[in-house]
Amino acid sequence: MMGRLDQRQGGVALISVLLIVVIATVLGVAMTREQNYAITRARLFLEQTRVHQYALGGEELARQILHADFDKSPLKDALGEDWAQQDLQFEFEDGAVELRIEDLQGRFNLNSLVERAGGNNMARMRFTNLLNQQGIDPAITDRLIDWLDGNQAVGTLGAEDYDYLGLDKPYRTSGQALADASELRLLLNMDPASLARLMPLVTALPDPGSTLNVNTAKPAVLQALVADLTPEVVDSLALSRQDNDGYDNVQSFMQDESLAGYRVPLEGIGVTSSFFQVSIRARYQARFGYLTSIIQRDVGDGSMRVIYRDIGTKVYPFSTSDALSDVANSEAVDG
Repeated sequence: MMGRLDQRQGGVALISVLLIVVIATVLGVAMTREQNYAITRARLFLEQTRVHQYALGGEELARQILHADFDKSPLKDALGEDWAQQDLQFEFEDGAVELRIEDLQGRFNLNSLVERAGGNNMARMRFTNLLNQQGIDPAITDRLIDWLDGNQAVGTLGAEDYDYLGLDKPYRTSGQALADASELRLLLNMDPASLARLMPLVTALPDPGSTLNVNTAKPAVLQALVADLTPEVVDSLALSRQDNDGYDNVQSFMQDESLAGYRVPLEGIGVTSSFFQVSIRARYQARFGYLTSIIQRDVGDGSMRVIYRDIGTKVYPFSTSDALSDVANSEAVDG
């Protein structure tokens, strides 16, 4: 009887030992797995921090380039200057940075439509020209003005709160300046195709009185200066400004022989710029990071400040260089 009891107790003890071993093994595996996760998270965080610092370094480099440009040529900004070069790349031992600087005053400033009380007729005319040129409904002009102004008076082809509140997903007009040109997608009947055509040509600068730089203006925006300006004239202007490293002043632009017979109003145009967009693509080992910044440069002393940062939106390769070319699976590790 005692022997059987001892056998049973021994069996229970063996089962207990095995159970303890199993539990210890499971806990050990779980702890090891959690430790590996912690190490991986720390490594990824370190890589993300490093690539973000590389991107910020690219931003600082752009500031230095723009400051050097101001010291060299404070009265003119043109596409032949160092800041406008399209292949700015810098390699390090474990990574690289690629950046592009674009003059945002080479685009149409949407906020200029309500620069002053009662609207800006010159800006209205030029924006409507741009819409017609791109095959976009010109009613967008009135709808955008109604979106920007602080009243509920509906423009001829515009739309105010009443029109938006009747939508399936209702919302109100902004009643203030655009923070970003992408807000255009909220306008009544703005279709994706029209938005895609318009976005590369427009911007939303915080200064509604900023001028269009004729030295850097995109051809389509330049053509919108007057309704009857032809693509051939614009091509001639682009060639002229390239050959002469840009126009020294607005008067020299107006005196270009290509504009003979055209009456281009002086209002709203210039040859200097204060707002620049810096698109940065950085790599640390196999990890990529993206940064888009808007830098405002003071026209008086050249001092600069960053007024906008977009972290994470992909900036695609600017060139075919291998310095930043995507390797297999690298896009899965965006910064």
